[in-house]
Amino acid sequence: MTTPEPKPRVRFFEPVPFEHEGQRYVNLRDPFHYAAEGLSVSLPAFMLITYMDGSRTVEDICAAFGEECGSAAPAEAVRRLVRDLDSNHLLDNENYKLQKQKVCAAFAAEPVRAAALAGGGYPDDPAAVHAVLERFIPANGESGPAPFAIVAPHIDLRAGGPVFGAAFARLQNSAAETFVILGIGHSLEEDFFACIDKDFETPLGVSPVNREFLAALEKDFGEPVYRQMYAHKHEHSVEFQALFLQKLLPNRHRIVPILFSFPEVIEELEHPAYNRQRVDRFTAALKKQIDALGDNVCIIAGIDMSHVGKRFGHEEGVTDKRLAEIEHEDRAALAFVAAGDKRGFVEYMKELNPRNHICGFPALYTLLGLLGGRTGELIEYGQSVEGDHDAVVGFAAMSFSR
Repeated sequence: MTTPEPKPRVRFFEPVPFEHEGQRYVNLRDPFHYAAEGLSVSLPAFMLITYMDGSRTVEDICAAFGEECGSAAPAEAVRRLVRDLDSNHLLDNENYKLQKQKVCAAFAAEPVRAAALAGGGYPDDPAAVHAVLERFIPANGESGPAPFAIVAPHIDLRAGGPVFGAAFARLQNSAAETFVILGIGHSLEEDFFACIDKDFETPLGVSPVNREFLAALEKDFGEPVYRQMYAHKHEHSVEFQALFLQKLLPNRHRIVPILFSFPEVIEELEHPAYNRQRVDRFTAALKKQIDALGDNVCIIAGIDMSHVGKRFGHEEGVTDKRLAEIEHEDRAALAFVAAGDKRGFVEYMKELNPRNHICGFPALYTLLGLLGGRTGELIEYGQSVEGDHDAVVGFAAMSFSR
C-alpha cells in the first residue's frame, strides 16, 4: 500500500522582505519564537510557500507554480524547501507541535521572567538604564494627585521615552503597591488574555508578581488563567512598564501582568474563546480584585495607537498630510477613552481600526470596563516616523483620577 504524499501546510509567520547583494529575499520570522532563527528564502521560493495551504501535494504545488509563472518548479527543489520549513518548525505538523510543547515547558520551568529587551531596547547595564530613564522622568516635574490609572506607550524607549516619562511622572506621589499592567499580546494565540505568575527581572532588579491577587482573579473568573503564559516570554508591552516601576518605586511595588489580544468586533463574535460574554466575565473578576484594594492599586495600560505604512501591510508610506490625519484620528479615539465612553470608543474603532491598526485596542477596551465612571485626560501624544516616511506609530500618555 502506497503512503499518500503529504500536503504541507505552513503555519503563521511574518514575511520580512530584504535585499542582499542585489538579490531580493524574504525572511520568514516566527513571532512566537518557536523556531530558533528565521528562515530566509528567495522570492520564487516564497511564492511556492504561498501554495502550501494543506490542500496540495508537492506535485500540485509544482503545477500551480507553473500555471502562474509559465514554468514548473522542480519537484525535488520543492521537497527540499518543505524539509527546510519543517526543520525550522514553520509547518503546521506534529514536529512543530512537539517543538511548541518543548519551548513552552522550558519557559514554565524558569524561575523568573527574564528581561527580553535588555541590551536591545534598552541597555543591559544598570547604571546606563538609570541614566536613560532619568532623561525621561522630570526630576521636579508636575506629578499631580496619585492616579487611579495611567496609559503609557509600549514603543521603543528611543522613540517614546519622553511620553513614557510624562505618564510615569504621575506615579511619583502614588501610594499604590499593586500595579495591574494591561499589556498587548503581540504574539498571543489561542485565547484573548494571558496571565503569568513569574516575577519580572530587568537590570534594575525584580518586580514581584502579586500572586494572591492572581489567585483570587482565577477563582472569580472560574477558569485557569496561566494557560497562555508563554506569550509573556518575548513580549515588550509589560517589560517597559516594569522597568519604569523599578526606577520610580524600587522595593515598593508588586505587579499583575496581563496581556490582551482581540479584535474591535469582539462583541459580535460567537467563538468559544473570543466572545463578549467571556471578556466581560474576565473584566468583572479583574475589577472585583481592583476594587477590593482601593487606593492600594493602580492600573497601567501599556499601549500604542495607529500603526500605518509599509511595515504594517499598507502599499504606501505616510505623507505629512496623512500623519496629521492619523494624529487627529488617534486623539479622537483617546477622547472617547478619556470620557469613559466605551460604546463610542468601540463604534469608532470598528470604523478606524481596519485601516489604522490600533494595537492598543484590547487593553483600552478592558481599561474602560475597569474605570467605574472615572474620566481622564490626555497628557501627551507622539508619533514615531520610520525611514523616509515609510511608516508611523502613534502613542500617548494619559491619566485617570481616583
